[in-house]
Amino acid sequence: MPLFGKSDTFSQNPEVREVEKTVAKEARSDQKNFDHAISDLSNADKSHNKSIKTADKAAHALDKAVEKEHKAAKALNRAAHNHEAAVSDETNAEKTVQIKKQHEARLEQDLEQKRQHLEELRQRKEHNDQLRESKLSDVHAREAAAADARFNYEGGRRASVGTVGAEAAPAGAGTGPGGAAA
Repeated sequence: MPLFGKSDTFSQNPEVREVEKTVAKEARSDQKNFDHAISDLSNADKSHNKSIKTADKAAHALDKAVEKEHKAAKALNRAAHNHEAAVSDETNAEKTVQIKKQHEARLEQDLEQKRQHLEELRQRKEHNDQLRESKLSDVHAREAAAADARFNYEGGRRASVGTVGAEAAPAGAGTGPGGAAA
């Protein structure tokens, strides 16, 4: 006779048969409970494995989110650095423009002073050229008068310095061969 199963043959004794039925009923109930516990354990194991996978996925997603945040922070730092560099470049460019404009203004002043100086020198040169031309003209006039006076003196006539020309000169005087002026 099996200990925990259904028995085809029950004892002929009603008391024993009752005990056998009760034991068989308890055995079936224990087996059901045991099978149910195994099923519960299997389900719990599956749930546990599933939660491990879910936790692993969540940890992986956290790692990705942390990596993404680091990349974003890095990009933000780079952008902030680039912005600071651009602001610094702009400030330097503004300073350079101011310096260049000051230099341009100084050069323009120097250029204007040089133009004025050149104009003064040109006027002075023009005045000096006129004075020299006047002196030369006076010298040439005196020389011509002296030469004429010498010519007139050598020709036997004495001419005054003021009388220069055809009146003071004898006919044919001051001309070369053929009537051309000497």
